[in-house]
Amino acid sequence: MVWAIMNFWHGGRRTALTFWKKGREKLIKNILLINGSPRAVDSNTILLSNSFLEGFHQVHSDAHIETILLKKCHIQPCRGCFSCWKNEPGKCVLEDDMSILLEKYLAADLVVWSFPLYHFGMPSMVKAFHERTLPLNLPFIERGADGSCTHPARNKRLCEKSHVIISSCGFSSTKNNYEALTKHLDRLHGNHYEKIYCAEGELLRIAQLSRVSGPYLEAVKQAGIEYARFGGISQETHAILETPMLEEEAYLEMANASWAMEGEKAADPYSNLKAYSFMRQMRASFNPEAGIGINAVLQISYSDLHESYQLLIKDNTCRLIVGTEYTPTTTIVTDYDTWVKISEGRLDGPQAMMQKKYRVSGDFGIMMVLDDLFGGRRAAVKQQTAAAEKTAQKKSKMVLFLLPWIVLWIVLPFHMLYAAMAALTGSCLIAAGGETKWDLTIYERINPLILAGVLSLVIFDLADLQILMAVSYFLFALIWLASIFVKIPLTAWYSRYIMGDKALSNSLFIKTNRILTILWGGVFVLTSIWTYYLWYTPWFSYSGLINQLGPILMGMFTAWFSKWYPARVARG
Repeated sequence: MVWAIMNFWHGGRRTALTFWKKGREKLIKNILLINGSPRAVDSNTILLSNSFLEGFHQVHSDAHIETILLKKCHIQPCRGCFSCWKNEPGKCVLEDDMSILLEKYLAADLVVWSFPLYHFGMPSMVKAFHERTLPLNLPFIERGADGSCTHPARNKRLCEKSHVIISSCGFSSTKNNYEALTKHLDRLHGNHYEKIYCAEGELLRIAQLSRVSGPYLEAVKQAGIEYARFGGISQETHAILETPMLEEEAYLEMANASWAMEGEKAADPYSNLKAYSFMRQMRASFNPEAGIGINAVLQISYSDLHESYQLLIKDNTCRLIVGTEYTPTTTIVTDYDTWVKISEGRLDGPQAMMQKKYRVSGDFGIMMVLDDLFGGRRAAVKQQTAAAEKTAQKKSKMVLFLLPWIVLWIVLPFHMLYAAMAALTGSCLIAAGGETKWDLTIYERINPLILAGVLSLVIFDLADLQILMAVSYFLFALIWLASIFVKIPLTAWYSRYIMGDKALSNSLFIKTNRILTILWGGVFVLTSIWTYYLWYTPWFSYSGLINQLGPILMGMFTAWFSKWYPARVARG
């Protein structure tokens, strides 16, 4: 085994990764996924394995993947009769599913083992499978290169087979928990295996914590991509996978809150309250970094349970209070099942609020950052690429969309041709070169097409200044109004950074911006009309000032409406 530095193109950027190479590379056509979890398809570990294979399949789409659910297989324990060595070499006397499973096992180029950590080792059904592979070995004893004794393989394909071990556990760390299993795997597979050990595995199926589990599953998918390309997983990706999804204290508090232990019930006077355990988990998922600078009392009242809880948020701390001890700054009134479904992602929160399934009163601002506050905190990953950081900093800027039009309207009264050419040139430069610094939207990209039409009107002398001014405002208005018929209206692209990209999937945010986009489009339609008719009045010399008045007033209205409307919907 040697260290190799390999450069590869991934996601449109070049990244240097260090790989631990495991033997010679070979073509992998057949993959056998052995699901050894007693919970089968409902296990946490299978989510990891599916992500890994999704990444692998992204590179080698022609690879055949077959899954074995050990829970549904009839596998008897090995009797230790050695009949497979003495009487019928290579054949077990037990009549169960193992004979078919061994054929599939031998035919596979890569075996992906998926199982949880049980008692610091593998589950019994996985151990039983390993024990029943005895017919694949010869009875003779050989001494290995490391001085250990072993039985040689009966079939050389057994030696050429690669293995990936994917396992999760409920502990907060893999350290001092997986060492025994690793020693066992070293003896079983030598240097022909790669491993992914996931601590805090119980978080993988908690929908409200997808903010922390999602990036982890993406890293597992990246591991699958790397394995498909290079036959190994990079040190950088391993470092991410070995980083806990939550800080240890937060995870332990959340994990312990999910278990209603008998002794704890007797000691805790609130243990008989139905929502108490859920609220403890919510408090445990508090993200201290998101809470910096926030001083609020969030009260959640469950109308069907007649239970109220308060979350006291002060800077980077959060405390749970049972009852209504403090004056709340924000109050949520809901039934218990609705709030649980929202927390688990089974119900869209903004949509449920619009359907009046819950009400919010007081400071609505806390609702805009609720996911950040109680979405959990991913422990810091030290190794991040500069390209990823640079991409994360790019934002859409409405000024890039507006600038060519502003240039057009300022220069147009002085020289129509120069105005149209300057606006078109500016829009082309933004569309062509702006991507390196900003996150351009479709509207910066269609500006050159529309402004090219304006230039055509000038070149072919199809409009005088009066018509051209009115037409330009009308075309600008059409961009706004046309966007209300697509999924994401124009204003949403530029205001989404208040909530982050998740805002684009927030139905209330989209509805608010759709209304604002209609109103902005209406303002520019009116601007085109009065610009045309002001031409014949003494007021035309003030048209520039008048045309600025509409957007200024609309901007003030937007700032007010974007806060007022969601709060109005929240109050029911």
